[in-house]
Amino acid sequence: MKKIILSSAFILGTFILSKAQELKITNYENNTIEYGNVSKGADGKRIITVQNIGDKPLVISSISTSCGCTVPKWTEDPIAPGATGEITVTYNTANLGSFHKTITVNSNDVNNPSLALKVQGTVISD
Repeated sequence: MKKIILSSAFILGTFILSKAQELKITNYENNTIEYGNVSKGADGKRIITVQNIGDKPLVISSISTSCGCTVPKWTEDPIAPGATGEITVTYNTANLGSFHKTITVNSNDVNNPSLALKVQGTVISD
């Protein structure tokens, strides 16, 4: 009986301590893609590096945006533990003024399956 209880406790402890898969943004602080001041019509593309800091493959299933002016593309293959992938965000810089948008990264991250990223800056005239 003690062996069964001890084995069950070990398996449960291993399951609880397992990191599974976990998404981390490595090249932007506070999950904010800060464009700063960009010229009207300038290239609005930014590349976000994501890392799987878990111990199982990470899959980004979809990315939604708060408006059509922000277009995402991402690594669709599973990201192995310790490996990195990319999310490319392109903001349309045709309109002058400040912008504050949100993109939501949906993945199999056990701790944060819907990670919100801020996209912000100001489009200025030349």
